[in-house]
Amino acid sequence: MAISFYEKGELTSGFHGWRVVATIRGKRYQKYFSLKRPNNRITQELWYQYQETRAKYEARYMARSAALQYLDFIGKDHPSTLPCRGVGFQGITLGIGSGKSAAQETCYFSVNKRGAANKFYIDERASLSQAWEHAVKHWGEVFNIRPKDIAKKLEQVPSPDQFKSLRKQLNNHEGCDYQASVLHHVYAEQRSQLEKHKAKATTRGKLNEDDLLAMYANLERQVSEFRN
Repeated sequence: MAISFYEKGELTSGFHGWRVVATIRGKRYQKYFSLKRPNNRITQELWYQYQETRAKYEARYMARSAALQYLDFIGKDHPSTLPCRGVGFQGITLGIGSGKSAAQETCYFSVNKRGAANKFYIDERASLSQAWEHAVKHWGEVFNIRPKDIAKKLEQVPSPDQFKSLRKQLNNHEGCDYQASVLHHVYAEQRSQLEKHKAKATTRGKLNEDDLLAMYANLERQVSEFRN
């Protein structure tokens, strides 16, 4: 938000007075308060004070409006967000499908910058938390989000069950037919954690290193598959 004063003769347009400019959620707003009196019955001094007061009030109003819109943006889903897509704030939504970066149908986060949407797929190359980290950092960059707010959102990784609900919504109400396998990579981290806990319980805590636990869990899974 900025408020500027222009003396008479300073601009080629002939305007002299105040200009208030603000950028709110990427849109630029400006308003002019001219010192040209509407009639001669109003004194120059009185008109100056009146327009100066109006300009300062408008500047405060724009600043407050910008702050409220920002808080809405980072604090709740957009009213037009479709069912089961929201993550609790605007600019990122959940999705299922394929694209340039994913030949097979899979789950993803979409950063919805108008005219430049970007998808972050959850697959064998990026886990749920990794895709979320990439998406949130990109969201913060393209929407000019404060670092402390980005840090908070990084900690709010959506649950795999949110994608499960989205698949149900798409299949039952939007004419899609996504197989359960589309959720495979979304639950990968959760499966890994469960296997580590199981391995740790089985070895009575004798193995503490994550790598060793992962190796043990993998062996357990291979033995189980072989028996079946």
